[in-house]
Amino acid sequence: MNSRDDQIASIRERSGNLRADRLQECYEQIVTAYDKASVLDYLAQVVEERDRTPSDFRVLTNSETRHIREFNDDSYHWDFYCAELGRSVALAEKRLVFENLQRIRARGQPIDAEVPNFEPVIAAVDNLINAGFRPDVLCAPIGLFVSFAGDNSLDINWNASPREVLVLSQGVSLKILWSSRSIPLDQFVVFDSRHAVWTVKLDPLTDRHLTVAIGETAPPSPPDGVVFLAETVVKYEIRNRAAFYAVPVEGEPRDDYHLRDRA
Repeated sequence: MNSRDDQIASIRERSGNLRADRLQECYEQIVTAYDKASVLDYLAQVVEERDRTPSDFRVLTNSETRHIREFNDDSYHWDFYCAELGRSVALAEKRLVFENLQRIRARGQPIDAEVPNFEPVIAAVDNLINAGFRPDVLCAPIGLFVSFAGDNSLDINWNASPREVLVLSQGVSLKILWSSRSIPLDQFVVFDSRHAVWTVKLDPLTDRHLTVAIGETAPPSPPDGVVFLAETVVKYEIRNRAAFYAVPVEGEPRDDYHLRDRA
């Protein structure tokens, strides 16, 4: 184990004054919320590693401290807090991927955000297919959600679960993932997810992607606290940039009054 794993193990061991039923309940709520919010399976090939040796991986983490009295008190409900903690790590994963997508050099005809025509997105799909790829994901800027959703020339399956799907005449279906104000993207990116790899170091205790530790605080922190920690140790790699096609967007949308934030 490395020093980070030692710290996590130490947090987990400090639970003598915490209700066992609430510990289990909070753990399950954090993990369930993370699993529901994570979009990794759409964005890349997922590789799991058990070697926890430090390397060039990123630690996506969120931790906070609460009072023991509140943690053990039946009058306090932790469902929403735990769900938000789990989702925060899933959002950090998406942010890491979108940071990489944002750096892909845009090419082809730009889309005018004020009067958008989405034909360049269809052309990007055709270009990837002609190059021998199988595009299956479309990441899109939230600022054009209203225009995109209202374009009658696009066949969008809004009932697809858990992500809406753009169905094209070429027999291609693209899962759509939208950016948000907190996870920006100012270009459309179509890609074949087989050519990106998301490597995650599994938690040594649970073999899960997400590490969760809940335990009492240790000196020099005050002795009446409970530490909540959720994190994952990951690396995202685009193995073949030719399988990614970014379409530039120019200008600003005319009106975002009805914009829906779908982060």
